[in-house]
Amino acid sequence: MILTSTSDLKKYIAIAASFDFEDFAPYIEKAVNTYTRKYVGALHTALENESTGTNAIIENQAREYLRSALANFAWFLYIPLASVQMDSAGISVVQNDNKKSAEWWQIKDIRRELLRSGHESMDLLLAILEANPTIFADYATNYSSINNELLVPSASVFSKYYNIFDSRQTYLALQPIIRLVQDQYISTMLCPELIESLKVDVTGNIKAVKLAIQKAIVSLTIAKVSNNGLFILDDRGMRVDFENFSDGRRESASYGKSVDQLKMLADEQIANGSQYLKIAKELILNNLSDFTMCTSPILGLEDTTSGYKSFDSKGVFGI
Repeated sequence: MILTSTSDLKKYIAIAASFDFEDFAPYIEKAVNTYTRKYVGALHTALENESTGTNAIIENQAREYLRSALANFAWFLYIPLASVQMDSAGISVVQNDNKKSAEWWQIKDIRRELLRSGHESMDLLLAILEANPTIFADYATNYSSINNELLVPSASVFSKYYNIFDSRQTYLALQPIIRLVQDQYISTMLCPELIESLKVDVTGNIKAVKLAIQKAIVSLTIAKVSNNGLFILDDRGMRVDFENFSDGRRESASYGKSVDQLKMLADEQIANGSQYLKIAKELILNNLSDFTMCTSPILGLEDTTSGYKSFDSKGVFGI
């Protein structure tokens, strides 16, 4: 087990030395299953012991971030049961003259901070894994490679056009929407061969089209998530709403100033996305000799003796 004792936990969370680790231990595996396995697989097993090999410095740094994440996530999951006592007589709260149970709002604040700290450690871990694909080959092959299916393949690319603080966790939470936007707007506008060519490093006019498409995807993604209740969007950018994550709520703004501002944001980002798609289309039409990877790089354009016919996209941006 990557965390084995109370002294291990004390490196990452504030607990008493008398804490009973045995009661807590099952929640480490719960934390793995709930928060880390879907992103890094069985990395907790691979990094169970401190490394002494050639890549020890990098591997041990990743281990520390993973241990920190799991300690915080597991404590977050354990807290509701830590405040009660369960035995054959039922469930009770222990209280005496020397100790008093924490108020609900204190527990909520602590859990929110644990979740924030856990995700912060996960962001740092993912940054190391992404930067060292040869050392963490399993991650590169089975998890990071999924990002390469997308035209906005990383948190850093997304943050160029809308600030998500380079958060890998926020980017991973956005991936289903990014994929939806790519399928809904880009796959109905460009031929598959052109889309595939945009997933690698390119230059010249093809790069200009790629940048315009990336900007469009980011704008349309923001428009789609602006009112789903899982993210905070303000003048600084976008980040995960840990309060919603901590208590399980998924609420959208439904009245007042907030909903008006979110509608304005969505409308603005839709307009931006539409404009970027228009720019990409014009770049292609004005430089067709650079886009010979398919007969008609823009779907709906028909090659005739007199030139190209108008664009008739199946997407909503038939411009």
